[in-house]
Amino acid sequence: MDPNEKEVCGVSLSDFVVRMEEFHGFRSPGLLLGGIMIDRALGELGPTPYLNVVTETVVCLPDAVQLLTPCTIGNGFLRVLDWGKFALTGYDRMELTGVRVWIMQDRLPEYPLIHRWFERTQRSEPKPDFEDVANEIIERGSKIIECKGVRLRRPLKEVSSIPTGICSSCGESYALRRGSVCPACGGDSYYD
Repeated sequence: MDPNEKEVCGVSLSDFVVRMEEFHGFRSPGLLLGGIMIDRALGELGPTPYLNVVTETVVCLPDAVQLLTPCTIGNGFLRVLDWGKFALTGYDRMELTGVRVWIMQDRLPEYPLIHRWFERTQRSEPKPDFEDVANEIIERGSKIIECKGVRLRRPLKEVSSIPTGICSSCGESYALRRGSVCPACGGDSYYD
């Protein structure tokens, strides 16, 4: 490894880009920026044995979290909110204290490639090349993010076991807290 190569969360940028392509399907400026944001949050938090992360968007950030931390959707330590905000919070799930990191929109115009990629400005022009945007993110990404300490109002992950049962209508297992029948049989199905 090149001793001058930058790292994100202890992973060399070249390795991160390879892992990004394998996991996300393509090289993504959003994952790269997300990695810088996670790195900042973890640096501010310090050692956190009970790390959880919340992302405020469904695009790119959740994949960056899953690549760079032990927090995944499957283990419940990653919570994804569909707010459309490129922001995340890393926190200690026992103490409910953490750090929120977000993009400062007013700083974007200073960095034309990041701005064009992020804001999707100038739609008539082709998307900027990944390498060009990535270089600007690597060199300047830390200048467009901000962070502050936060305290969560409540735990976002259930800590106790969730009772399950069999739906009387379809016979499938479901979380009993959802009502007397599973959500699909109760009218919330996403399929026909």
